[in-house]
Amino acid sequence: MLFLDISTWEPHDRDEILKHFKDIKVPEGIKIKNQWIDLSGGRYFILYEAESAEAVGAFNLPWSDVCVIESIPVMETGEFMSLMSKYK
Repeated sequence: MLFLDISTWEPHDRDEILKHFKDIKVPEGIKIKNQWIDLSGGRYFILYEAESAEAVGAFNLPWSDVCVIESIPVMETGEFMSLMSKYK
């Protein structure tokens, strides 16, 4: 399943966030598709595929001390439209 995470942090946590990025370890069961940084600061967006809820937890938990993560399950529009057409 695909997830889009939006991580936010306070400006005073910037150095701690940078340290986390340098030490990031992607757990088994997570495949990163793409990542973006908000150039105005304080937000990070990541799109990834997760094999299980446990993998999502292992990926996000190490960040919980320095930022808030909004994790949104997503689906490509074409796939969603195909799925919804089955229910018409």
